[in-house]
Amino acid sequence: MPAAKVSGMRKGLWGLLALTWLGQAQAVGSESALLSGVNALRAQGIRCAGTPRPRSAPLTFMSAQAAAARVQASYMAQTGRISHTGAGGTSPRVRAASAGVRGSSMSEIIYLSPGLNAQQAVNWWRNSAVHCFAMTDPRYTKAGMSIVRGARGTAYVMVLSN
Repeated sequence: MPAAKVSGMRKGLWGLLALTWLGQAQAVGSESALLSGVNALRAQGIRCAGTPRPRSAPLTFMSAQAAAARVQASYMAQTGRISHTGAGGTSPRVRAASAGVRGSSMSEIIYLSPGLNAQQAVNWWRNSAVHCFAMTDPRYTKAGMSIVRGARGTAYVMVLSN
């Protein structure tokens, strides 16, 4: 990747972090409800798009994953964009690495809505095949999550890794 593009991505990422730290986006309600909801599904061994998923160990909360989730949740809540591409063109893997996430596998699951709560977001993810498979993937043992309310809605983001 060209150095100028990487530099621009970093500037965008740091700019969004600064906005978040300055209080332009407001963290809301129970991020722990996201983790509890996902861990309950993992313990049950559910079906995703008709495919049985094995029971999986609970995810452990990690602050680095939560920091990566907060960056994307802030971006989504401020812009109204439902996307894995973040400020300055950053990808989930770049945001995770920038936040200190180490691991060979990682996923980011996202949702943006003007009126859902954490449990409703988990239910939406469960009914989306790609999100359901990520949430129940036994490779993932760590997670961090963020819920941010902004002018464009409330963003729910979870970063999963091994």
